Amino acid sequence: MSNELGKKEQKFLVKFMLHIAMFLAVLALSVVLNETNDLSIYSTGFLAMSPVIPVIFLLQLVVNHYRSLDEYIQRVMGESLLWAVGVVGCAAMAYGLLSEMVEVPTISPAFMLPAIAVIFGVAQSIKLASDTHEE
Repeated sequence: MSNELGKKEQKFLVKFMLHIAMFLAVLALSVVLNETNDLSIYSTGFLAMSPVIPVIFLLQLVVNHYRSLDEYIQRVMGESLLWAVGVVGCAAMAYGLLSEMVEVPTISPAFMLPAIAVIFGVAQSIKLASDTHEE
């Protein structure tokens, strides 16, 4: 049973890494094409949005994987995601309010998804470690 689970997790990780590689390849290609060509505003807009396409497929992969997990892990992941979105959302709101009153550097919203992913991983690790110590 655990060997089957290990193969399932390994298959998921390989697919996950392939999606990330596709995202990075499309991102690099779009930047290079945009910087080396004089493109129309529509072509530039498409190039700017094209890295989102692999991310959409990545999201579908993650959701399907989530649905295949047991209830305990789903609960841990759900709570971790709530913490991640909450922390990033509160930080974004605080930064936005601060920027209304004080001159602060601009931060691109493109960093929100990576920030959510990092905080999600940290929250998940903390939750799993605390559950292990309780037993």
